[in-house]
Amino acid sequence: MGRCSLIGATVVISISCLTFGSFFIAGAVAYAAEPSPTSVPATAVSGSAQTGEAYEYTGLDRRDPFAPLVSKREGGRDKGVTPLESYDITEMKIIAILWDKKKYFAVVSLPDGKSYNVSDGAKVGTHGGVISRITKDSVVIRERMRDASGVMSPRDTVLRLRGEEEE
Repeated sequence: MGRCSLIGATVVISISCLTFGSFFIAGAVAYAAEPSPTSVPATAVSGSAQTGEAYEYTGLDRRDPFAPLVSKREGGRDKGVTPLESYDITEMKIIAILWDKKKYFAVVSLPDGKSYNVSDGAKVGTHGGVISRITKDSVVIRERMRDASGVMSPRDTVLRLRGEEEE
């Protein structure tokens, strides 16, 4: 009973492992042969099975459905490229005006407490203003603003070294 039954039991176990293993392999092959739900032809998905042409969606002219409809401004202020472009020109204060033989320079203080040196042609303000002229007691800033009729027109703003109350 010892050796013969041990060989017979090993043969039976081997055959049963091979049989069950072949069933598992056959099931995996059959599962792989079935079409997945994502590989359905485009004509069946689009509903144009009668004409035989596939529907293709292009959303180039539509808004992003995941983008918020209302955008929030953080801090209530638009951030510009430079700190001088982050504040309105009415919030700026002229601290000093310097000059050499060729041109004038101005020192501008912003509401955040920092000061900056500017000269002609510097961009300032939230409306795309440019310093057009610096004199010994004032800075002239030219902005392009939309007037009541909707037309863009230039507007000059003069910031004085000393305020009106000191003169």
